[in-house]
Amino acid sequence: DKQLYAGFMEGVNQFIKRIEVRAVQKKAEIEEERAREVLEKGADAEDAVDISEIPLEQRLGPGGLDPMEVFESLPESMQEAFESRQKEKLEEALRSMTVDEAEYHMKRCVDSGLWNA
Repeated sequence: DKQLYAGFMEGVNQFIKRIEVRAVQKKAEIEEERAREVLEKGADAEDAVDISEIPLEQRLGPGGLDPMEVFESLPESMQEAFESRQKEKLEEALRSMTVDEAEYHMKRCVDSGLWNA
């Protein structure tokens, strides 16, 4: 009886260990897939919201500016940086401008809610 029980428990413990190892692998695979989707699409499709469907009064930023309007008025390099969500690209875009120009665009980004100061 004790030998059967010990053998059974050994089998159960090995099964649990295999499940634990596979769970870690599966989690890594899921995270890798999500990261790949974000890079390909810029965001998870299910998280994507069409901002143009939100009424203007609701989408105005803390400074009263419309984020859509501000985004469309930004230089292309800044638009690409925001779309890619890469801070380094934004810094590079800002360094390519005069100080006054960079301050102007960043103030509008803050006032529209595109960027948090």
